[in-house]
Amino acid sequence: MDTKGSQNLSPCNLASIPLTEEDGVVYIAIKGSLHANDCSVFGLGEEEIRALSKKFPGSGVVVNGVSIKSNVLETLNSLGQLGYKIISSTGETEITWTLQRII
Repeated sequence: MDTKGSQNLSPCNLASIPLTEEDGVVYIAIKGSLHANDCSVFGLGEEEIRALSKKFPGSGVVVNGVSIKSNVLETLNSLGQLGYKIISSTGETEITWTLQRII
């Protein structure tokens, strides 16, 4: 099979596409346990990361996201104040919530 001229569409390339207002919706994910005092959020913009890091001191960068030093419910409520709504969740002990914000 000849692959000359084909484009590499790896997830890394797709994740770097900048979002514009024309896109209409932004999705993020938050992963955590209801029994823990920290969680991780993936897909936030720089301004949102700064806002959460200011609200929750001690937060820091993790692979592809940010670790928030707060329980997951408080973090979900804070993301709700930024305009995000939960659209799905999966898991038992450790849960991943998918959120969206219409822009």
